Amino acid sequence: MQRFSLLLLVCVIWAFTPAHGQDFHIGEKLTFALNYGIINAGSSTMEVEALDTVHSHITYRLRSRTRSNNFVDTFYKVRDKLTSWIDTSTYATVRFEKSLNEGKYEKDYDVWFDYRRMKAFSNNDTTDIETYMQDVLSLFYYIRSLQMSVGDTIRMSNFDNDKISPFLLRVTGTGKVKVPAGKFHCYVVEPFVESDFLFKYKGRLQIWLTKDERKVPVLMKSEATIGSMILKLTDYKAGK
Repeated sequence: MQRFSLLLLVCVIWAFTPAHGQDFHIGEKLTFALNYGIINAGSSTMEVEALDTVHSHITYRLRSRTRSNNFVDTFYKVRDKLTSWIDTSTYATVRFEKSLNEGKYEKDYDVWFDYRRMKAFSNNDTTDIETYMQDVLSLFYYIRSLQMSVGDTIRMSNFDNDKISPFLLRVTGTGKVKVPAGKFHCYVVEPFVESDFLFKYKGRLQIWLTKDERKVPVLMKSEATIGSMILKLTDYKAGK
């Protein structure tokens, strides 16, 4: 089975400085229903938990949890947790942790970025970097600070498992979508791989972001030859 956590859906990092707005607040929580084909497979959450000081940076602590439901647990149990600490000024990742439990697959990874020395220190290795880094969770919050228009193409790099990989994001259009949380007018964005190793499968991925100052991800859909995965927003709790 394809992995169906947020980590599978998008693994990109933004390599330029955004013009930040007040796009989210402490306490904001997004809840998604996760479907694999016609099967309801589980749920996923994304939350802005708190302000922390990490390696002398004032950061937002972001957390995502993905879990399969009782039915899927019987043959492919998933319990994934991603935690990201991003600088409140640059939105760059300062530290990232992931704990993946997907069937028989288990993975724990921890990395922090020293932007003074331009190094990434993980529990496996030390890697040279050349610019601000993002992780798979922080990118959802970084994108919400960007000004975008239909037709824009943005070059990016993904940092994960001590590797920096090229990626493109294209704003392909706008459209209205209906999900359990409501009806939304959205931008449609699509990431394009520049080399096959970024994903474990080949297919199309589309992300719908609300066409307002918040740019909340409300729908994510991947299509591949062996099936499709869909994340739909079921509940939105605004922060304070």
